[in-house]
Amino acid sequence: MTTTDDFADLTPDQFLEAVVSGSIYPYTEHRIPKRRGGRRTLHAPVPRLSEVQQEILARLETLPADFQPHPAAFAYRRGRSVVDCAAAHLRAHTVIRLDIADFFGSIRERHVHAALKDAWTQPAERGYRLDLAENDEGRREIALRRNGRTLGTYTTARLVTVSPPEPNHTWTNRGTGRRTVRLEATGQDFSVRRPGLIHKHTREGFLPQGAPTSGYLSNIVMRDVDEVVTHQAESLGLRYTRYSDDMYFSRRALVHHDDVVRLMAGVKQALEPLGMRLNTKKTYVARPGARRSVLGILVDGPAPRLTREYKRRITKHVRGAASFGIEQHRRHQKFKDLAELDAHVTGLLSFAHMVEPGWADTQLADWKRLREIPRDHEEPVIVQHGLDLPWDEEVEVSQADLAKASIDDLVRGAQRYRSSSDYLQMLEFVGRFKRYAPFNAMVVHIQKPGARYVLPSSEWTSKYRRVLKPGAQPLMIFQPRGPYMLVYDVGDTEALPGARPLPKGITAPVSVSSRVGEKVVAEVWHHTETNLAPLGIRLTLVDHGASSCGGTYRSRSGSAVERPGSRPGDRPETYPTLFEIEVNRNLPLLDRYATLAHELGHLFCGHLGAGPGETWPDRYVRPLSDEDAVKVHARNEVEAESIAYMVLKRLDPDVRMGDYITGHLGPDQQVPETVALNVTFKAAGLIIEMGKKRIPAAKLQKPKK
Repeated sequence: MTTTDDFADLTPDQFLEAVVSGSIYPYTEHRIPKRRGGRRTLHAPVPRLSEVQQEILARLETLPADFQPHPAAFAYRRGRSVVDCAAAHLRAHTVIRLDIADFFGSIRERHVHAALKDAWTQPAERGYRLDLAENDEGRREIALRRNGRTLGTYTTARLVTVSPPEPNHTWTNRGTGRRTVRLEATGQDFSVRRPGLIHKHTREGFLPQGAPTSGYLSNIVMRDVDEVVTHQAESLGLRYTRYSDDMYFSRRALVHHDDVVRLMAGVKQALEPLGMRLNTKKTYVARPGARRSVLGILVDGPAPRLTREYKRRITKHVRGAASFGIEQHRRHQKFKDLAELDAHVTGLLSFAHMVEPGWADTQLADWKRLREIPRDHEEPVIVQHGLDLPWDEEVEVSQADLAKASIDDLVRGAQRYRSSSDYLQMLEFVGRFKRYAPFNAMVVHIQKPGARYVLPSSEWTSKYRRVLKPGAQPLMIFQPRGPYMLVYDVGDTEALPGARPLPKGITAPVSVSSRVGEKVVAEVWHHTETNLAPLGIRLTLVDHGASSCGGTYRSRSGSAVERPGSRPGDRPETYPTLFEIEVNRNLPLLDRYATLAHELGHLFCGHLGAGPGETWPDRYVRPLSDEDAVKVHARNEVEAESIAYMVLKRLDPDVRMGDYITGHLGPDQQVPETVALNVTFKAAGLIIEMGKKRIPAAKLQKPKK
């Protein structure tokens, strides 16, 4: 076997013959780790071979339209990007992703050879040109000419594929000729190429990841497959695009399970002639409630959007550099130098600009300002009300003006507590915040309901050895001698090695202790959620602090709430939205279910009025005084929490839920006289039944006696 050191001694013709015969191995291998384990091998051609492949690619790209890739293929094509691929699926109700296993390794010499045979004549412009020539059997086929010498289709196929020297790289012949694929949905027949055995050497080559021709040729080889899959998708009312090995399907309406099964069967049938298969571990079906994305871009709305996770990858660097200085942030993130950090952030922003240019431009402007701070020493820092920030007079002044202008808005936002049951909760919240003035505690509560314990980032580090999580939410409070300061809740921090432990009352004040498995709770949650719609209840998960569980209120949106049909293919059931329940998504699953049971207890006990068709009684009481408000609030909370306790006891007899109820008992620790035990027990029974199975709407809406 000739090594790369001998390439310089070969003439151009000798070099090409050596590549075709396999006597040399003109590739450099790079093994890079995969995100989910294992390693991916990239084959980079040596410069001499890369030049030949680039000439081949230039000629192939000028061939007629009927030889170009299928319109559904978006990768490796000029003028098309990942954003274009995602944009084809906007406003998607359901997104389906199928992944082709070992995509480039599955495309062999025989596939490339068969694809090249279908090409047409092209005029010569430079040294290499593609033209028609007679093969050994007298048939016309595509050929590569160089200085008058014809390189046939087989030779060209060998020049654009790789045959690693390991002896285990051999494949059996998968059959010859063409075969017919029939779509069951429409009865149409499609002729799909099934290449024959054309390689002459022990090791048949395949498309190398890393060669300039591989992407384009993969699209040409996949043209027949894309045609069949496109018709299969259209017969099911789906849109289809392919980006390399990722196949995406979407529809602006619900895609039932049976349609997904038929789609996968059709795709597998279309891939079979090429010997390809789907990687079922990467199959993904996303409907409302899950992240509907294509190539990492959200497509559930009218315009492409970045995911929250991708934005956090950028903002953690911008905020980190602003809070601690760019050099300290660089060391913390373990980049070898500032140039490497800058290249990383700029690359993330380049992609973000393609998707959301407005947001990306703002982040880029902040990053440019931060990276221009002198790098030969630590940047100047001023201690501003306990918070270390890079000093920028213009920025500080504008933020101060913004802070002053925000005071009126915050006060106006607090007015809603004057006429609602949340007023007492706000007073309790303010009472717990002994470190800050009551007004600042109210400001924190308005910005992040449920915030438990807040400190500036510098104090989290110095006192507790805790740092901010990526995407931590800053909370603004006011001070007499300065415009404002930024603080962060304990839930937005994480401990460093050797961190001082925090009391459980701060980190998890509402935690429920139970031995019940998460799988059981998830099933009960699913059944309960399914049974909410017929009662006019819409459930929403919200982003609140650790001590905020949830809330319930009457809906004023005038919208409808749906639940899927009981069988595949059934139309969804639609009901008017009467009540809204919010549950904190940041709680553990068991705590979330306990919160849902608590809020349903409020509803089924009639604390917000009667249910649809008087399915539960109207026990709403308008307090006439502050004393009455305290009594009504205590009655409501004792009833709702008692229901949650009974519901969770059915899941785990040893469940522990803290002392929440005792906080609402009277001075003599007696249960309020207005608590209605019969209503409480009936409500608990209904919630328990809702967690077992899907209940018919007629039974749910039947008045409870």
